[in-house]
Amino acid sequence: MALDDAAVSREAYVDGAFVTGPDESFDLVRGPGFERARVELLEIDADLIDRIVSADGTIAFKGLADDVAVVCSSDKTYAVTRVETSNEMLLVGPPIDDEEAVVEAAAAAAATNGRRRATARARATSHLDLTEIAPRLGRLREMMSGCAFTGEGGVEGMETDDAASGGGALDGYAFEDLDARVQASATEITRCLEDELVAIEIDGKWRGVDPEYRLHALSMLAVSASGNGWALDALPEAEVTRAMTSDGFIPEMAMNTLRAFATPNDDGTSWALDEERVCRALAERVLRDGLGLKNWRLVDMMETWRNKLSEIGLGAVEVREEYLAGLALIERPEKSTEAFVQTFIAKDLPTEPQDRFKALWALKPRWSMAELEPYLKGQARPGQTIESQLLKHCRVIQGKPVLYSKR
Repeated sequence: MALDDAAVSREAYVDGAFVTGPDESFDLVRGPGFERARVELLEIDADLIDRIVSADGTIAFKGLADDVAVVCSSDKTYAVTRVETSNEMLLVGPPIDDEEAVVEAAAAAAATNGRRRATARARATSHLDLTEIAPRLGRLREMMSGCAFTGEGGVEGMETDDAASGGGALDGYAFEDLDARVQASATEITRCLEDELVAIEIDGKWRGVDPEYRLHALSMLAVSASGNGWALDALPEAEVTRAMTSDGFIPEMAMNTLRAFATPNDDGTSWALDEERVCRALAERVLRDGLGLKNWRLVDMMETWRNKLSEIGLGAVEVREEYLAGLALIERPEKSTEAFVQTFIAKDLPTEPQDRFKALWALKPRWSMAELEPYLKGQARPGQTIESQLLKHCRVIQGKPVLYSKR
């Protein structure tokens, strides 16, 4: 039923605020369903509210059955913590249309004592608090690896466990499926797909790319560039796509290869080969082949590296020791004129700071900052700068150079 003016005038709570005077008391009544009502209060700061309103106006709880839930806005991820209170909080609201009996009883009481009234809808003894965290992208990486593209119609690997990957779809995942299963915002998922994984989208579904197939595509790109006289710093996008398509690659893979190993030029029609990306991809291949080798001389590793570049038609590209940062650890014993290399690839390490430092200490007990930096790159996260992580997990040993060991 609609409330008349007299009924509204007796309400203590109007338009989201109490209208009682400083010394005025009022009756507090329980609305229908009060004992059954279950609500969760979520505390959100003004900055997040502004971002929600300026974006799509929504936030979402994310997590599979065995996950600890997170909350995601359009561009950030938040941990959820329950904060208990010793006081009981009552959620108050005006009577609604289907509460005729409650309204009439309260109106009769008000007519007798002249007091206002407020209706309690539910109660709570806690609320949920949000803390910004790094996106949880491990599942996304597993999902993309589990359906890696190896050529038209092919995938690397078998179906993966539903709980771990979200379904094990061999032909890839629509973005909506990724967004529903990965504990990260849509913006963070997109950034990981495009920048970190350089995943490929085929017929509206995202997949990873098998590393060997990606190097094969790079080799064919180099062959096409050489055969057509294209400068490596001005690879024409349309011609590259046509040439690679004629060699059996789908157009999406041609573009994916450019995105993985080149940067677009200002003219909008050509790309420049990124020598560092190319060298690091080949170095990783060489280092994984030599995984576990002891006393592998740096000069021998670099010679194998140069030969690998020559094999794919990029012998003119210069290999540099600095390109090995985050891929291998280089040791120079004091009493030796030789330098030795040990495979140690940053992207294979745990992403959580405590676990990453544990892996670093397991390899060797003391590190210089120059050695640590490649393995800490990109590890800063909300509330945890690289400096704060070093203070928490490392003990500083003064000297030249300064060394860091386990705290």
